[in-house]
Amino acid sequence: MLLRRGAEADIYLTTWYDKKAISKIRVSKKYRHKTLDDKIRKHRTIHEANMLSSAKIAGIRSPFLYFVDPFNGEIIMEYVNGMNAKDVITPRTCFKIGEYAALLHTHCIIHNDLTTSNFVVDNGELVLLDFGLSYHSARIEDQAVDIRLFKRIINSAHKSIYKVAFSHFIKGYSSIVGEKRMNRILENVIEIENRGRYTMIS
Repeated sequence: MLLRRGAEADIYLTTWYDKKAISKIRVSKKYRHKTLDDKIRKHRTIHEANMLSSAKIAGIRSPFLYFVDPFNGEIIMEYVNGMNAKDVITPRTCFKIGEYAALLHTHCIIHNDLTTSNFVVDNGELVLLDFGLSYHSARIEDQAVDIRLFKRIINSAHKSIYKVAFSHFIKGYSSIVGEKRMNRILENVIEIENRGRYTMIS
């Protein structure tokens, strides 16, 4: 059953050995040459599977991989039964998201789509989804971009609790990396925001 169509992949509800599962299939792009398209889909499928594994090593709860078919651009993974974090956002959830972001960053993983829509709350436990845009980097600026995106999402989608939510995110992040590093990253976040404002004015 089709759950969602995305720009790059379609998400289906399926079964895997009698278990509910999710099938993520990267769709072929007709505007690309077939050989190139096959190569891109294969690379991105393998890359996402590797990033999911890296996240687990970092201590992140993410869906278990059941099957990877790089030639057809498909990943079959655990179905996580829970509420989307964007619908049940709380300061405690934001603290935990901050911890998750810090764990990723200390293992040189940039999620690159750190939004409340990509978290599921399953029996009180937070599960991080969708590593399709993730990559490895130790750069402070890349980590700051991750945090800036989360800050922007909180400020737009959860404006009524923005201050307390982002404050708890920062506390969660600091609890892993320490205040000194957190401040360095926040300086970069402000720098990126100012850069964007300058570009708009120009």
